[in-house]
Amino acid sequence: MEISAVLLIAVVVLLIGISKSAFAGTLGVFAVPLLMLKFSAIEAITLMLPLLIIADVMSVKSFWKKWDKALLAKLIPGAIIGIISANLLIDFVNPDYLRFFIAFICIAFAVKNIAFKKLKLSVVNNRFGAYVMSATSGITSTLVHAGGPPLIVYFTAIGLAQTKFVATAAAFFAIMNIIKLIGVVSLGLLTFDVVLTALAFFPLAVLGNWFGVKINQHLDKQRFLKIMNYLLLILGIGLLIPK
Repeated sequence: MEISAVLLIAVVVLLIGISKSAFAGTLGVFAVPLLMLKFSAIEAITLMLPLLIIADVMSVKSFWKKWDKALLAKLIPGAIIGIISANLLIDFVNPDYLRFFIAFICIAFAVKNIAFKKLKLSVVNNRFGAYVMSATSGITSTLVHAGGPPLIVYFTAIGLAQTKFVATAAAFFAIMNIIKLIGVVSLGLLTFDVVLTALAFFPLAVLGNWFGVKINQHLDKQRFLKIMNYLLLILGIGLLIPK
């Protein structure tokens, strides 16, 4: 593997670790687009899953039992439906369409947070909204590992408290990624080499988690997320430029 690819994976692992333990996975939408700088869309998506599961272990450990159990129970059924639907569609996904879809998610999420940050989206603040947003998260997470935006939108709409916000997201994605693993293995996409590659970056996942917990405790999140949202917008626009 080229040194540039190794460095890129290292950056992504740190980003995932920080994102999951500091911002409920919000910054995870950067991961696949970044990996696509050196890997194909399918390779990037496949490599991301074991990397995410490693980060999940660390984030769940850091926020053990601080999640909202009742909310999780409402979210998981929709996520399962979304994952199954996505696995039925994965063979028909065109890599170029996939890139544009990722770009749309990046831009839409950034624009919402930059230009419409006071928008409460109360239309999803109900049980049906929980099913719809968790199913959407299941679909986007399975196809492009960008399940964060729909979940973040829902958690914001219901006004979930900070600690429960991060902890519930950590538990939700940990459960969802384990379910997704079954589909990836059944499709023959996950190889032994991919798993070994992910495990090689485990120390960086631990470091990213440590940084994320510290950030969650001390950093002015509004300023940090503002910067990230502008970077997300730029990244989304960049992905729209023909290769």
